[in-house]
Amino acid sequence: MRGYQLVSGASGIYRAEEALLRQGRVETDTAGTRFAAFDGGPGAGAEWTVDAGTPASATLAVRYANGDPVDRPMDIAVNGSRVVAGRAFRPTGGWDDWATVAMPITLRTGANTVRVTAVGAAGAPRLDRIAIA
Repeated sequence: MRGYQLVSGASGIYRAEEALLRQGRVETDTAGTRFAAFDGGPGAGAEWTVDAGTPASATLAVRYANGDPVDRPMDIAVNGSRVVAGRAFRPTGGWDDWATVAMPITLRTGANTVRVTAVGAAGAPRLDRIAIA
C-alpha cells in the first residue's frame, strides 16, 4: 500500500516511493536511484505520514532534481497547514543531479502529514526523499 502508511525509523528518512503520489509515478534514474516523477502542471506532489514521539521543531530536508532551466516551486504543508508557500526548487543542472533544500517545520505528537505540492506551470521536480531532523 502506497502512502498514508506510517514510515518511521531512527534515520528520519522517508523515500518518495513510499509516499502517496498525486499526478506522479515511481521511476529509476541512470544511477539506479528510485524517485518520484510527476506530470506537468500545478497540483502534482507527494505526501508522507511521519511519526513523532513528542511535539518538536524540526528541519525538513527535501532531496530533488530539476533538469529544467526554470524553478519548480512547491508549497510545503504539515498537518494540512501550509508552512511554506511557493518554495523555489531551483535547477540542478540535470534530471539525475540531486540537490537538497531545507526548512523549519513543527511536528505534533503522533502521526503528522508532510505534503509537497507543485504550484507552477512546470510542475514538481523529481523527488528522491525527505529527511526530518
